[in-house]
Amino acid sequence: MKDTFSAASNRLEPGDARRSLVFRFGSYSCYSMVFSQRSIGIRRPKIVIIILSVALTTMLYALAKISIYSYSYSSSIIDSNVLDDYINLNKSTGLSNGQPSFCRNSDPTECRPRRRITVQEMISVISKLQSVNQNQRKIHFRDLTGLGNAARIYKDAFDIYYQISVYQPNVTVKLSIEKELLKLEKKLYPWVINGPMHSSAIDALFNSSGRGIVITTGSKYALVAKHTITMLRLIKSTLPIEIMYCGADDLGTNEFKMLSMLPNVRVVDMRSVLGLKRCEKGWENKPFAVLASRFNQVILMDADALFFQPPEVLFEIPRYKETGTLLFRDRTLPFGTYGRGQNLVNMLMDIAKPFKNQLLYSENRLMRHMTSDEIDSGVVVWNKSKAMPAILLTCLLNSAPFKNHIYSNSWGDKETYWLAHEALRIPFSVASDNGGAIGQLIHSDGADMVCGGLYHADDMDRPLWFNGGIGSRIPAKELGITQVQHWAIERTGANVKWEIATEPFCLHGKLDSPLGVNYSHIGKLTPNELNLARNMTELWVELFQL
Repeated sequence: MKDTFSAASNRLEPGDARRSLVFRFGSYSCYSMVFSQRSIGIRRPKIVIIILSVALTTMLYALAKISIYSYSYSSSIIDSNVLDDYINLNKSTGLSNGQPSFCRNSDPTECRPRRRITVQEMISVISKLQSVNQNQRKIHFRDLTGLGNAARIYKDAFDIYYQISVYQPNVTVKLSIEKELLKLEKKLYPWVINGPMHSSAIDALFNSSGRGIVITTGSKYALVAKHTITMLRLIKSTLPIEIMYCGADDLGTNEFKMLSMLPNVRVVDMRSVLGLKRCEKGWENKPFAVLASRFNQVILMDADALFFQPPEVLFEIPRYKETGTLLFRDRTLPFGTYGRGQNLVNMLMDIAKPFKNQLLYSENRLMRHMTSDEIDSGVVVWNKSKAMPAILLTCLLNSAPFKNHIYSNSWGDKETYWLAHEALRIPFSVASDNGGAIGQLIHSDGADMVCGGLYHADDMDRPLWFNGGIGSRIPAKELGITQVQHWAIERTGANVKWEIATEPFCLHGKLDSPLGVNYSHIGKLTPNELNLARNMTELWVELFQL
């Protein structure tokens, strides 16, 4: 009978670990009763003993079921520590040093650390999943509060499912949460499930590995991407590169062949990985490119982003290693510029409503009305293992109908990365410098300013990267080449003056001023940096001059 009851307990509905343990406890009680009666010589008909055993077990089973569904966690039923150990995260998984097979042969940073999950947490998450899945009403594209709530439920369930899948893959509770989680994923983030390659977002995560660069481009800017990749190899970057596009209408055959011939470059139609109902050709594709990428750690960069240092250095920045996400700040423009600012504040307050008074990025300029734009998305660094739910939400914010609301109140995809992380309270880091300018030094009316692309320095104030290219991004007779010689950086976002009436934008500053001052500083490229800038210019002319 002991073995029979133990086997029966394993046939309970998936996920009811608490009921399973109480049932198992009941089976041992019944067995003990029968054994004790036999040991003292009491002779009763076997049928009576069987009836009593079944009755007692049924009673205990019913009590456990009531306990589960009424959310009663009485310690008189079973000790919660025992339940925690049973649910998952015990050390008898048979994996060396507690490391799951997913992580054992890869970078340790590609795995989340093991954590304990309580029964209360499990039951609460499953209940919330069931509730949101039963709601057939679609989230209105302006209801960012409702979207944030649904996304947080998915994130909490994803976190638990990850732990179960990686560290205790055989527990029956996995099936219970899996059913509801994938149902919500198909509802909110259907692209992976509906795609031809992976069964879910977590499956895509487990099949990702290594580090690499992801660039989106179509035919229009294929030459720009070629320029960027050629320059990356010139500065000794060895990272593999994936060029992402969406359909033959996005990237033509000739451009596909041209990019495919570049060293260590793989050109991928996102539809070969994701189930996309329609193809887009703009900013929208960028977060989807990360989702479709085979890399676990991704440097997402614009096709016209140019580096002075190998982008590999981004992976070594301590705050990126800690959080798994690195964003860069945009230039500081007065609050309300282009009519932007307050609407972005409102969107942030809605989507991250539970945390609006304790934002992760508390030092942002936007909430202090110091700028109209906060984040520059020319380069985004993501570790999928730490940020996958945020990546999915970023994709959704760049999808119709939500993108129409987002884009009308901010500039393209730029703020969606920040919004997603704040909504889900997934840690992220932001580079220390505000966006600056790199290009030509101009003296005007007794003032100095640098005019050119959006510029970012490293933590030592050395040139790191800039975007916008060198000149016209389509072949032309007049390329409007920017002479990249000087740079200007903001200090604190205060005492900042930009000229934005015409392009390229210009940042006012003081030439060779001390770096500690509270206004914009202008510096000059070193001889080696100037030589690299000349290489950038020469290649640009070679590719684009008609």
